[in-house]
Amino acid sequence: MLNAVWFRDTLEFAKTLHHGQVDKAGAPYWMHLERVAHRLMERFPDATKAELQAALLHDAIEDAGVSADDLRTAGIEEEAITAIQLVSRNLDPDGTYLDWIGRIAASGNVTAIRVKLADNLDNSDPARVAALAAGPRMVAEKYAPARAILEQAL
Repeated sequence: MLNAVWFRDTLEFAKTLHHGQVDKAGAPYWMHLERVAHRLMERFPDATKAELQAALLHDAIEDAGVSADDLRTAGIEEEAITAIQLVSRNLDPDGTYLDWIGRIAASGNVTAIRVKLADNLDNSDPARVAALAAGPRMVAEKYAPARAILEQAL
């Protein structure tokens, strides 16, 4: 699936949306999106097209300012759009990070849960964490508890 035309097109769309953005380590942001899709496939070999689209675009609403309608116009599947909305923190800003993760888990939306878990796995990757000042503490306090909540929801 990662070699499918739709996958490459979705990745190019994500690159366009996040053009000029960098992650906390200074790398082009789209690389995180591509890694999340790969992590999704590694963890869930049965991942669907909608799940992979959501992985590649999971930060599009939150960080690139697009709307669900923009995603529809681009041909993104409705299941992916629903998941992207669920994992967009700016659409659900109340409470703590773990409260928000709990709401994703409680939604029962397997696509959103899987995508957020893949995002969490990438964010807590030891190589990435080593490049961040708050790295190990962030993994222990933020990502590990979130991963446990998401895993339990599956």
